[in-house]
Amino acid sequence: MTGRSRRGVIIAVVVVVVLAVGGYFAGRALWHSAKSALAYDHCTVGDYELDPDQASVAATMVGAVTSYRPVLPERAAVLVLAAGLQESKLRNLAPGEGDRDSVGVLQQRPSQDWGKVDGKPNSTTDREKRLNDVFFATTTFLDHLIKVDGWQQMTLADAVQAVQISADGGAYAQHEGEATALANALQGKVAAGITCEFEKPTKVATTGQVVKLVTRDLPVNAPAAAGLQVRVPGAGWQTAAWFVANADRLGIDQVAYKQRQWSRTNGWHAASASADAVVATMYRL
Repeated sequence: MTGRSRRGVIIAVVVVVVLAVGGYFAGRALWHSAKSALAYDHCTVGDYELDPDQASVAATMVGAVTSYRPVLPERAAVLVLAAGLQESKLRNLAPGEGDRDSVGVLQQRPSQDWGKVDGKPNSTTDREKRLNDVFFATTTFLDHLIKVDGWQQMTLADAVQAVQISADGGAYAQHEGEATALANALQGKVAAGITCEFEKPTKVATTGQVVKLVTRDLPVNAPAAAGLQVRVPGAGWQTAAWFVANADRLGIDQVAYKQRQWSRTNGWHAASASADAVVATMYRL
């Protein structure tokens, strides 16, 4: 059962209890209390649920696939997300948090030459630092993937296993459905495909920091920052999805694109928004 389904069951149980207790006003008070107690930070993609940290990692991974040259088929995003779901549950694990000397979202091992860059310092610490960079780790996975003959025609499990060389390569297959849903939403193939809900931010990034991050993660035109807004001209649903997926950690309050607007309290809804640019508005502390 997905997290979304579990939440629905819990709410249904609360409704039954409220009705059993009886009394309209008492019931309504109990219902509002129950809703407040059940509120939690989460993102939803189709029938799947993840927390904002996982969503941010996934968006960066998909951005690395989109930015990769030569251009890769969209399925490459499904493969790398399935690998991340199995290896770390889309967590960017620090050294010592994973299995043996594995590091990062893809649990790549410095002792097996992961993280090595020709012409640069390659101590274990250097490699660990690189592998804890989600964009770098994803790009390194792709560097290995494109060297696998016929990877485009392989099953998901076989293609990922050819790169990861895991103890149980068949385990990757169980994540194909979720990885596909995430890839479709975060590549912008599904309009407004991801929504996130979270408490009001306690820290908010500067628009300059947001500009630096979005241009690092996505192949976009130069954004313009003014006041509390970051405007990305010529961008599409992938950029809108990236802003939503990173909204919690950056303190983004609203995202607007193509007659729709997302907010952390109301999700996506119809609004007056241009199709010429994606606009993110920061939360005002």
